[in-house]
Amino acid sequence: MSAQLFEAPMIEGALAGRMAEEREAIQCPVCGGANKADAIFCANAACGKALGPFAYVHEELAAKSRWYERLAERATDFISRPHFLVVHSLWFLLWLVLNTGLFAIVGKFDIYPYNLLGLILSVESIFITGFLLISQNRQNAHADKRAELDYEVSVRTYREIDELKELVQAMQAQVSSLERTIRSR
Repeated sequence: MSAQLFEAPMIEGALAGRMAEEREAIQCPVCGGANKADAIFCANAACGKALGPFAYVHEELAAKSRWYERLAERATDFISRPHFLVVHSLWFLLWLVLNTGLFAIVGKFDIYPYNLLGLILSVESIFITGFLLISQNRQNAHADKRAELDYEVSVRTYREIDELKELVQAMQAQVSSLERTIRSR
């Protein structure tokens, strides 16, 4: 009788292993590389994307993005780097040098108090603000989608744990029943 108890899990384990081998390879949504059926992350070291039967937030939102959202993302990426400050510092320095008359390369085109520079900076700040707001809205959409997926994963996990708890209780009842049967003999 005890041999039958041990054979069933071993057979089920072998079948599960064979089923895992028979499943198709998972294709990475980012790099397109083929991965083993039981892979959790992409085998490509440069990619490392998580694999599974769930929605890919970044890819899903990137596919739905509009041209101005992509433009705002690129502008925001540049604005948020130190290069932006370096470029602007050099631009201001060049503007001041040209308009103070230190170098007679070009005639003064914006005399002190530099009204044209102020106008250009005002227009630039309007565009930067718009880009940042569009980018922030996009980031909020990413965060909302991730939160929704986290909630979905949490609910699924809770349900699976609940099912496992019921299964363990049923197994415990069966073991207790078997123990009573063995002791009564």
